[in-house]
Amino acid sequence: MGNARSGRLPGTGLAHRIWSRRAIAGLVGGVGLLLGLSLPAPAQKGLDGFAQAGLQDLTASVAVLSKNDTELQKIGKGYVDAYRLNKQELWAKEPGLFLFQGKQGVLTIRYITNGGRKLMEVAGLRIRHVDDIAKEPGKGDSLADLGIITPAWVQRITAEWLRAESRNGKQLQVFEYWFAQDPRSKHTIWVDPATKTMVDHIAHHRNPKRPGFKKRFVFSEVKQYGGVSAPTRVDLYNGENKLAASMRYDAIKINTGLPGKMFEF
Repeated sequence: MGNARSGRLPGTGLAHRIWSRRAIAGLVGGVGLLLGLSLPAPAQKGLDGFAQAGLQDLTASVAVLSKNDTELQKIGKGYVDAYRLNKQELWAKEPGLFLFQGKQGVLTIRYITNGGRKLMEVAGLRIRHVDDIAKEPGKGDSLADLGIITPAWVQRITAEWLRAESRNGKQLQVFEYWFAQDPRSKHTIWVDPATKTMVDHIAHHRNPKRPGFKKRFVFSEVKQYGGVSAPTRVDLYNGENKLAASMRYDAIKINTGLPGKMFEF
């Protein structure tokens, strides 16, 4: 699978390694100091520069375009179950509130993320379970799962700029991020500065020595909603980089004033 830990995938066409570029930059910088020269810093931007401050809340329906249970199973059984749900809908409100629900027959399955807690309930069966995710905030749902970067989400994570990378004629900015409460859970994201949305997102294994990665999301078909950019399609790949499922977000509405009470439990 190539060096997935650094966020590189087979076929990206990159010709240089990060260590060699840093070594060259260090050598040139050292020479500049010896000569008393002032060298310009490499062009880069903090992740907060791509946050969409105008997004307060979002509503959408979710259509499953395709799924492969065999490939989904390689990510986890929960993914197989999730993609079996019908009439999927989601509601999100900043900061840190997210509600997802879907139907399986006459049952309604609902997940709510509210800060450091996450609820799973099955209406009609009186199944209700609350997890404390304060030490593993990556288990919570957020607008980042849709490829959208918000100021509140950026404040919750630690992000490190890796490089600029050209892909399909676009100059993308590549970052690695993690939560301070769970530093072993690392992610690499590719951001399109033109839309301020994620193009690619790789979730790595907790063990850095384990080859490959856990899962990968590819975001596309970005549309504008009242000045906010949002990808409307996401393709999910498993650790073998095989397509496991595709989704489309429809009927997207933003800043409708969703009440915080709907996320309470």
